[in-house]
Parts: sequence; structure tokens; C-alpha cells
Amino acid sequence: MIKIAILLIVIASSTFSQTIPEKWKTPYEKSGFTKTPRYAETMEYCRRLEKASPWIKVTSFGKSPEGRDLPLVIVSKDRAFAPSAAAKTGKAILLIQNGIHAGEIDGKDACLMLLRNMVITKTKASLLDHVIILIIPIYNVDGHERFGPFNRINQNGPEEMGWRVTSQNLNLNRDYVKADAPETQAWLKLFNAWLPDFFVDTHVTDGADYQYVATYGIEAGDNVAGPVQDWINNKFLPIISRLETNDGVPVGPLIFLRDDLDPKKGLQGTSGTAPPRFSTVYTTLQNRPGMLIEMHMLKDYRTRVDAIDEMLEATIRRMNDEYQSLRQAVRLADEEMVKGVYKSIALEYAPDSVSSGTLHYHGVRQHNVQSDISGATRRIYIHTPLEADIPVYERIYPTKVVNVPVAYLIPPQWGDVIERLKLHGLKLERLKVPATMQVERYRFTNAQWQKEPFEGRLQVQYKVERRMEESTFPAGTVVVRLKQRAAKVAIHCLEPEAPDAFVQWGFFNAIFEQKEYAEDYVMEKYAREMLAGDPKLREEFETRVQTDTAFAKSPSARLHFFYERSPYWDKQVNLYPVARLLTEVSLRTEILK
Repeated sequence: MIKIAILLIVIASSTFSQTIPEKWKTPYEKSGFTKTPRYAETMEYCRRLEKASPWIKVTSFGKSPEGRDLPLVIVSKDRAFAPSAAAKTGKAILLIQNGIHAGEIDGKDACLMLLRNMVITKTKASLLDHVIILIIPIYNVDGHERFGPFNRINQNGPEEMGWRVTSQNLNLNRDYVKADAPETQAWLKLFNAWLPDFFVDTHVTDGADYQYVATYGIEAGDNVAGPVQDWINNKFLPIISRLETNDGVPVGPLIFLRDDLDPKKGLQGTSGTAPPRFSTVYTTLQNRPGMLIEMHMLKDYRTRVDAIDEMLEATIRRMNDEYQSLRQAVRLADEEMVKGVYKSIALEYAPDSVSSGTLHYHGVRQHNVQSDISGATRRIYIHTPLEADIPVYERIYPTKVVNVPVAYLIPPQWGDVIERLKLHGLKLERLKVPATMQVERYRFTNAQWQKEPFEGRLQVQYKVERRMEESTFPAGTVVVRLKQRAAKVAIHCLEPEAPDAFVQWGFFNAIFEQKEYAEDYVMEKYAREMLAGDPKLREEFETRVQTDTAFAKSPSARLHFFYERSPYWDKQVNLYPVARLLTEVSLRTEILK
């Protein structure tokens, strides 16, 4: 049996030893492997492929803020260019996304060569035997056209490249849950139309220096649906984790050192600890494996593109070998959600402080010296190999768990929230008549907003209190039942303690605002009446004055103390409008379209 490493060396060398007609060389190849093409040139090449091959369709899945088409290239031997047609083939569907950070564009040039070799030279046509491939050549198209040689100080090539964020200054790889960007909203529609069985997002990393050209990350812990987790760990990772690039260096896991000044202290695992604002964590909520491929920024451009080409080919070959087991794993995961087998869901995980094993690390030697510029410790890398067995901390444990309700109830006035849930592929219902029922409600305390914006929003942090109460919900109230495929997405959007909850992103900021006030001279009189009629209140007030210096010195706080306890206080301030239905109740609803 040929070892995977040797096979990949053969694959890599044959890619450029074969005779490629000049007209089908990619712009990257014609440049001597140093340049990446602009948007128009990229699309011109894709359209020439479409004209030359019946296996390719070039289309658009939306528009950018600056008016550019968001391109999608569909590759299918069966000419299954629509989701319904693709589903009938029984093949696995792969979505490859490039250029979400448009300066990190290696994947685009690798995919153009891959397309050519599948449909023109057909040296890799077998990759399409059991897989239909969707390729986004450039996701952040506006950022891609903010083109220049000085966009990535940490990166070695190409000669010019695009910009990290969109024309609205949003990082698309922080937007998968809140979905503010038009690009994200278009992507969500694409994803939920096709529901690919596997997702790949290509990047170029920053961070430490090391020997690895290519690294990968894939969620494979307890945050992944059981059937999909089993497939990743038993069918996929045993192959991918043994890959070597054509320089003989293994493909490594994502490199997040616990201490950049001392790599021997170990590697921090990332699976399960990142929030779903990131692409490959978000697809996990949708019960789909998502793999992040990171090229090492300090390697030259040709070396990086060669390596990502190898990784994509190896991934697709494995999907061909295991397309039936992959599709079954995804189907079973979806069915589990529809049946409601999960009684609780972890919202956040943290890494274990105990090592779970070792990694034979392929690093480079470094000196640490005191910097006279920054005053901090400076890393100076010496480009001689360093190999060592270092501890890996990849086990995770849940730090915040929530019981899964029967449904969420959202008042109809919160239309923006409702529309975002629809974008995430959730099935929603609407009350046809008012309904009164026992529900669980959240109330917030100690709300604090960030001083600076993050991704265009001022996030809010708070403490939550829960209580059961009987509430009446008007006709038009939206019902989000949790026995559905994308239930985990709903939970992460609507549970206030989830790291990317809509309320934390500011979708509900108005509920924290007090809108009615009492004049001081009115409360002075009313407070005396309250004290005279309530000895316990007097005791509480006097104790607070004696023990809380800031309160005692603040006339407004002292009067507010009484206003909050009066019948005039607005009981809806700090009350989360989304309610949790904990038991099955017969409701007259209609499907919300």
C-alpha cells in the first residue's frame, strides 16, 4: 500500500509536469506563481471553463454592498446545478469557500487549477465521481478589489492582494450568527438551499513561525452532533492527520501555542472553544463538518498554493471514498434534532488544564530578547528546525449548559430578529389567536456596554435571572419549535448566555432603557408615604444608606430606590421579550413564510 505522504508527493509533482495548454494556464501560473488575479480576470477564467465544459455552471448567489456579484462555481458530472437535482444524485455535496479574508487568497488560485484539472485536462475528473463541488472563488469580493502590495505585513506573497474586511469594514468571519453583512445574508440563503455535507474555509494564518506549510482545524469534540463527530474522528481525521506536503513536513493541526515564548509548553486545542460567529463552528450548529485550512503566512506563495491544492484534493478523495457514510452521518444528525433527543445543550466550552497527549512538533528555533523598541520580550526566529514532543490540551468541558425548551416565543414587533432566524433556515410558526400559558422568562441586571464597537456593534454584558410566570401572547407571536434540524442555531441566537446571542449583539438594546421618569419633588412626597406605610421598606432603605456610601451620597439613587419599588415602575424594563415554553401546549398556529 502506498503511503499517503508518497502519494501526495506524486500528485503534487504531476500537477505541473503534465502538459497544460497555454490557454488553460491560470493567471497565477502565467505570472510565474507570484501573482493572484483581480476579480474580473478570475471570473473571466471561470466563464471560459463554463463554456468549455458541460460539467460547470458559473452563477451568483448575491450582491456585495458595492454591487459586485458574489460568484459560485458549481461542478457536477451529472449537470446537477440546482439543489433539488443534486439531492437526487445521491452524491455528497462539498462547499469550498475562498477569500473570506481577501488578502488570504491562496485557496482561490488552488481552486482555479483544481477546476481546470477536473474538467479540461481531466487528470482529476475522478474527484467528481461521488461528489458535487460548490466553489466560492472569492467571498469578500469588495475587499478583494481593495488591492495592493501592502495589505498583509505578516504575509509572504502574492505580490498584491485584497483586504481583510468588506467595504463596510465588517469581518465576515465574525458575522455568521448576527448576519449583519449583505454577503453573510446571501451566504446563509446559499447554505440553507444546498445544505452541503461538508464545508471547507481556506485561510492564511498569522502567529508563530514553524515548519508547517499547511495546518487544519475541524470541530470534532462534544460540541458536534454524535453521528457527525463519529464520522470525523473515525473516517476523516485518520487520513487527513497523516498527510504530508511535498516538502515532507506533515500537515499539522492549527497551531495555537500556550506560550509563544516557549513552544515546549504545549499546544492549545481549539475544537469546541470558539463561538459560532466563525464559519467552521457555525456549520457545526447546522450538523455539518466544517474544516478550516490555514496556510503558513511566511512560506512563499507557490509553496502555499501547492499545499492547499494537495489538501483540497485529499479531502475530496476521502469524501469520494466515504460519501455514503458522510451523507448518512449528516442525515442521522438532522434526524436527532428533529426528534428532540437533546435535553440540554452546552453554550460554551473551556479547555482542560490537563494534557490529553503529545504532538511531535515541527517548529523552528527562536531567541527571546528584551526589545529596546517595544519594551516587551521580542521573538527572533532562527530558521533551523526544532522538533520536540510537546503536550496538547485538546479536551474540553462545558462551562455553560441550558435545558432545551419546547419552543421560543417572540413578540411580532421584533421583526429584525425574526427575519434573521429565517435566514438561518429555521422553520417558524405564528399564533393565529392570542394564547395564555406558563412560560419561563429572563430578566437582566447589571447591563454594561462595551466602550468601543466590535464588528459595527456595541455589545452588552449582563446577569440573568429566571422566573416562571403566566403570560398572554398576542396573535402574530412567532413560535420557534426546537424539534427541527437547525435547533442548535436557534438556541445560540436566542439564549441570552450564549456567546453570540442576539441580545448580546445589541438586537434588543431598547429593552434596557427606562422611558418614564418621576420628578424629584413628586418622589420626595411619595417616598415619605411609602416609608410610613411599610416598616420593612424603611429598614431596607436605612440599611442601604448606612452600608452603601455611593448610594448614600447620591440624591437621584435614593429617590430611584423608591421609584423602582412603586407601582409606577415599568415592569418591562430589563425584561427579555423572548419567552421559553417548557411544556407541550396546544397552539393554533400557521407557518410563517
